[in-house]
Amino acid sequence: MKNLILTLTLLLLFHQTILSQGGWYWQNPYPQGNALKSVSFVAVVADRGWAVGDLGTAIYTNDGGVTWEIINLGTTENLNCVYMHSDTQVFIVGENGLILYIYDNGGSFDIIQQTSSTTENLRSITSNINGCPWIAGDNGTILSTTDMGVTWTQQSVPYNYNLYSLHNIECTTAWAVGLDGFIMNTKDWGNTWTYQPSPTNHHLFSVNIGIFQHIRVVGNAGTILLSTDEGATWEIESSGTTSNLKDVFNIGYARGYTVGTGGVILETTDVGEPWVQRNSNVSSVTTLYDVEDKYGSDDMYVVGHYGAILKNSGVGTDFERLNQGTMHWIKSVKFLDENTGWAVGGDFGWSGTSFGIILETMDGGATWDVNTTSDPLNDLYFADDNHGWAVGEDGTIMHTFNGGAGWNLQTSPINSDLNAVCAVDEYNAWAVGDLGEIIHTTNAGGNWVRQTSTTANWLYGVHFVNATIGWAVGLDSTIVHTTDGGVNWVRQITNASNGFRFTDVQFIDEMNGWVVGIYGSIFLTTDGSVTWQEIPNGTSESLISVHFVDNNNGWIAGDAGTILRTRDGGFTWEQQFSGVATNTLTSVCFVDTLNGWATGDGGTIIRTSDGGGVMDVIKVKSELPTNYLLSQNYPNPFNPITRIRFTIPEL
Repeated sequence: MKNLILTLTLLLLFHQTILSQGGWYWQNPYPQGNALKSVSFVAVVADRGWAVGDLGTAIYTNDGGVTWEIINLGTTENLNCVYMHSDTQVFIVGENGLILYIYDNGGSFDIIQQTSSTTENLRSITSNINGCPWIAGDNGTILSTTDMGVTWTQQSVPYNYNLYSLHNIECTTAWAVGLDGFIMNTKDWGNTWTYQPSPTNHHLFSVNIGIFQHIRVVGNAGTILLSTDEGATWEIESSGTTSNLKDVFNIGYARGYTVGTGGVILETTDVGEPWVQRNSNVSSVTTLYDVEDKYGSDDMYVVGHYGAILKNSGVGTDFERLNQGTMHWIKSVKFLDENTGWAVGGDFGWSGTSFGIILETMDGGATWDVNTTSDPLNDLYFADDNHGWAVGEDGTIMHTFNGGAGWNLQTSPINSDLNAVCAVDEYNAWAVGDLGEIIHTTNAGGNWVRQTSTTANWLYGVHFVNATIGWAVGLDSTIVHTTDGGVNWVRQITNASNGFRFTDVQFIDEMNGWVVGIYGSIFLTTDGSVTWQEIPNGTSESLISVHFVDNNNGWIAGDAGTILRTRDGGFTWEQQFSGVATNTLTSVCFVDTLNGWATGDGGTIIRTSDGGGVMDVIKVKSELPTNYLLSQNYPNPFNPITRIRFTIPEL
């Protein structure tokens, strides 16, 4: 059978080069923000490691994780596991039976898609020093090879459980675990597999064998199982957590680490010793998927959601984050030109803390200044280079009159959440929020007054084309319209069903406008909202933000990295490849038909300089900044907020 061979050469450039990259590319976090599911370091060359994840994401390091290269493997399948067989040989497995074998030629890589003869989701690959790679996957799939994957043999397994993890200590003996507490073992090269009774019905996600065949298994609800007799009996270890544990790694006799949901990392130093939680330095909304050691040192590496890469340096030490930039939700982004822009967001309390962030860039996103505020922020809008507003939780309103150099807190007439803001000049602005609230200022925020919206539905979007004509949208298919600056608001009718949620609205002039919402909904009007037309677009993902630069060219961003593009005023839409797998994109902004940005959860910032055209990257280098700088905090002269500067490489 023929194998598909792809040769990849890395461009050894100091920075990622726009000339080698079209479409959308990552600006934050760095090197990228898709979930990483697996990490592996080679035993021979201890500083060389790989990590893989969603949407074909693959990165590798030659210096112990100080810098990482992004590599396009020519697939968008989710990659579940990576195993470094040597410093030059790497195996990767993923969805739809995908097996990749990568050979490092020294500056270039041969990427070989091997024949698995299955379409099952392959979740785990393991081997040992004798070189016997085995793979486990869904519906009881077990594959083995004796010729480095030239041929893979599907073993006969009498069980059809989804298998999440497989570990072997020699070519004859292995354990596999999966759904509903399932554990099985082979001692004869996989010719026969024997079910081993388990003391739990929780899903089991990882098995790892330590010295003297001390075997640990972890799974849902904080489950940790230990066997010291080759799996004949299993005892439950107290983890002290209810988090779902995704991976476990044994070091030596019985020292171990396990990681999982809620950013949890647990460590134990011996059998019978308690599991102690270590600081992961990620929020509790971050799932950690894999933990591995770096051979020949005490260093442990962990990877997870939002591109998290963590490292510690021995027993009893907390973990530091190696990937750079903020990982907080960036709810909204606005640019005035291809260099000058702002973004807002924060931590919205899901991890036990709540605060806001305001980011500012003067170089297109190569570097950002970060202000922290007391309340999370949902949206911002700049009327010109100097005058802007940001709004957020608990009625928060912040204002700048000097281009973001200082932000001052303005007095709000409400204490419910504000979800969107729009300004037409330095004096006139509107904000909308929960319970149908609309507030308005005519004196640059000197005072804000409530307006009667005629609805009690939550409002999520607002847009004005001048000081008198505007629209607001929200829950229950709500569209309200004013022609007198908000003195009177009138409910408009669409054919959207009740209970439907509109999330954003934009008008390019008094006649032409667009509204987006859940279930892939797009509505447009060409008669000033007298009538609305629903436009099919081929996606069912929730659409959250819409932005047009003229009557024809517009973009929409939404769930699961969705970005849509139109060139004919919204009558037809094409889906662009954003490079974002599962992160929600909550804002999109363009300054012309080429330069645009989108932001979302996990600190997502992506940029395009060609209108978001098809991503066609074969040669690319992505490097963590060698001059990463965290400047001294200093107080803002207008409001007690904290300013932090971080630098990422210019793209």
